Amino acid sequence: MNILLKSFSAISIFILFLTVPLKGDWQCRTDSTVAIVNVNESQWNVHLASDTKNGAIFVWQDKRLGTGDKLYVQRVNSSGVQQWGSNGIKLTTTEGYQYYPQILSDGKGGAFIVWQDNRSGSDYDIYAQRIDINGVSMWTPNGKPICTESGHQYNPQLTSDGSGGIIITWQDKRAGQFDIYAQRVDSLGQIKWGLNGVPVCTDSSNQIDPKITTDMHRGAYIAWSDYRTGSGTTDIYCQRISSTGVPVWLTNGLPICTAQNTQWNVQLVPDSLDGAIIVWQDRRNNNYDNIYAQRIDPFGNFKWASNGIPIAQISGNQFYPQVISDPKAGAIITWQDNRNGIDYDIYAQRVNRDGTLQWGAAGISICNSIGHQYNPQIIFQNSFVIISWQDKRSGNFDIYAQRLNLQGQVFWSTNGNPVAELPLDQFMPQLSTDSVNGAIIAWADYHLNTGSTDIYAQRIGANGLPAGGCFRTFIQDSLAVKSKRLKRLGHIVSIPNAGNVRDSLYRRGAFPYGIFVGVQRLDSSKKYGWMRYTRASNVRRALPQAGMSRPFDWIVDKPFVGEKKNYSSFRYNNKVVGELLALKMNIAASDVGIIQEQLGDIVFCDTNQNNPLNNKKLRQIADKVDSMLTMYKWFKNVNYSLISTSLQRINSAFDGPYDTLSTSPMRFKSTKALFSVPFLRPSADPPTIIPPFYTTIGEDVIPDNYQLYQNYPNPFNPWTTIEFSIPEPAIVTLKIYNIIGQEVAVLFDGSSMEDDNYIVDFDASNLPSGVYFYRLIAEPSSGGDVKSLIKKMVVLK
Repeated sequence: MNILLKSFSAISIFILFLTVPLKGDWQCRTDSTVAIVNVNESQWNVHLASDTKNGAIFVWQDKRLGTGDKLYVQRVNSSGVQQWGSNGIKLTTTEGYQYYPQILSDGKGGAFIVWQDNRSGSDYDIYAQRIDINGVSMWTPNGKPICTESGHQYNPQLTSDGSGGIIITWQDKRAGQFDIYAQRVDSLGQIKWGLNGVPVCTDSSNQIDPKITTDMHRGAYIAWSDYRTGSGTTDIYCQRISSTGVPVWLTNGLPICTAQNTQWNVQLVPDSLDGAIIVWQDRRNNNYDNIYAQRIDPFGNFKWASNGIPIAQISGNQFYPQVISDPKAGAIITWQDNRNGIDYDIYAQRVNRDGTLQWGAAGISICNSIGHQYNPQIIFQNSFVIISWQDKRSGNFDIYAQRLNLQGQVFWSTNGNPVAELPLDQFMPQLSTDSVNGAIIAWADYHLNTGSTDIYAQRIGANGLPAGGCFRTFIQDSLAVKSKRLKRLGHIVSIPNAGNVRDSLYRRGAFPYGIFVGVQRLDSSKKYGWMRYTRASNVRRALPQAGMSRPFDWIVDKPFVGEKKNYSSFRYNNKVVGELLALKMNIAASDVGIIQEQLGDIVFCDTNQNNPLNNKKLRQIADKVDSMLTMYKWFKNVNYSLISTSLQRINSAFDGPYDTLSTSPMRFKSTKALFSVPFLRPSADPPTIIPPFYTTIGEDVIPDNYQLYQNYPNPFNPWTTIEFSIPEPAIVTLKIYNIIGQEVAVLFDGSSMEDDNYIVDFDASNLPSGVYFYRLIAEPSSGGDVKSLIKKMVVLK
């Protein structure tokens, strides 16, 4: 006999518990981020690349040895756990300084790193290394020499060669002035273009600050700032270099922009049509810098206006552009902008293949909050953009980020979501994709207040939440327990557990028509079946269910058709039903704010690619399993055991100790970060908008008088349900009588019961058709008057 406690509400009371660290190193907070390195002296100039496993590899300059900058590397996995020691590993053991590292994923879990190095003691040379996923150097120990010519070699940059190797470019002073050189290195570290590289541009005066991107044919485009005119200002030039190291266009490059005054700070990306888009800072109007861009095809033909097109047609300075390719031969550009005349903000623009601005003539605001916003960085994946920057809205520099689509629609909060809000300054953010539409962001950080900087990082999900958000869930066993209560000073105070959650959901109106399991097919009720649980007490006695996982095809020896209302686990036991009930209650608890919002938008990612629930949101999974249960004839060869196991994994993913932020309204603390659960990830879509049906009310309702409710169903054959309420502890008897007053069944006989709502199943299999009566007798433990209540029922066979 299953007796189930009904839902209740409680008086307002607020209990705040001490914060307990959550599992996993990525924290769901902006004031607690992952230390990449925090040893003595300064660490700075961090760069990172994806490890292709939802983590990242970091490289930075490090003064911990006190003898100048050395390069260190670290890998952090998808959960934010350091993989290569507590403060990283040294990239080389040589003397001298290593400066200005650049890093690129090798697509196999490791990375290529290039830097300038003065180990020779006379001038700076260019070195490179490939490091695998375990932090092991794969090329020459201490790095492969790329160029050790006389004179300084500065500012190395790299891109993929499309064959598992890299192409590197740098500015080179071997001839007494800075020229541009390049080198190709294969995946094994073998030099492909001769000793010390090939010349890209050796024109008069200096060529500096080269940037490089792939030409999609094992060669590269290289752009730079160029002083060849002798005016003291720079222009922008570009060259395409073939897979064999031969310049394709005019000797010493094509002039991309030779407008008056200075053009500098060049960036470039491929355009997806084998050409390139070049972006730069331009002072042609004398008063301030603007952002300009040009597209060039593989043959060196300009596709946009001579000397480029303005990206934001508005006054004010636009500085430090960053650019990424879009999938339609255009580009998305971000920059810092002081058009408001007060401080710098972050803006962005999309330009299509024809040079047409897509986000208005002046671009769109990414952040125009008070205080300066500097140094934007940008990545692109799966038609979405993430931009990160340093932000002074709170008086010191913090790290913020925003996500938007190709239409310029922002997905996170106006002016961005905080990534790191720590004491003192965090600055110069760098970011890489986490491969699931989010980002890993790293920066130099002063928050330890030692007078020097450390390197910290955070992973932010596609949902805009640090660590993907922290959540909690409840398993079906815990949702079957009686809710906890305590009387104190004449009031009812909740001692929350999963039973309180179950009851509170009904009380808040989360299931105004009950929880449906399966699809309600009123048009085919003689062909298909479904279940409905109208009250929290019905759910309690329906859980847990561990019976054979199966569809709604048969129930005992009869076809499962029509609605089965409020069946207990004694009457029907199917693990799919139990786990689906738990999932629906977990999603509802998130929607009404009992647990962290957006649980229903999380995506299930099973390694079993044949799992029909794979890559679906939890809301979609609940709907699909409903269909699998009722419309089983449409779903051939479904492994219902796999379905129930998958639901069980989801329901237990964030199960843990009970801790509350408040009891009225009831709200539970989360247990762990989403990114610590390998089979779940944030959705790339905007959060589902939940109707505001939730209202703040008391959580516990104790019956204020004795009640005996009409059984249901009635008439019945052979099962029915009887419900009653007692407002105080009492000795309870509940018996069934026939029409002539003979006792035919005893459900309770002098049982001691607490004040509560109760439900009991009655099986009339042994009774003939007819009219019967059920009688409740309750003798209050306090000694009050005995209560007696009677109702009539009909058995119809």
